[in-house]
Amino acid sequence: MDKKIEDMTLTEILRQQLELLAERSQDCLNEELPSLTKAMLEIYHVIV
Repeated sequence: MDKKIEDMTLTEILRQQLELLAERSQDCLNEELPSLTKAMLEIYHVIV
């Protein structure tokens, strides 16, 4: 059940973005991992 972005709450959008970043981090270069981790932490802090 994929919602359109305009039908999603801010929390749902951020959780989806967090999932996408987590998926990306599995195949990223070592040099990319710190920035992806930072982005995930920033999203987490907004959600919590």
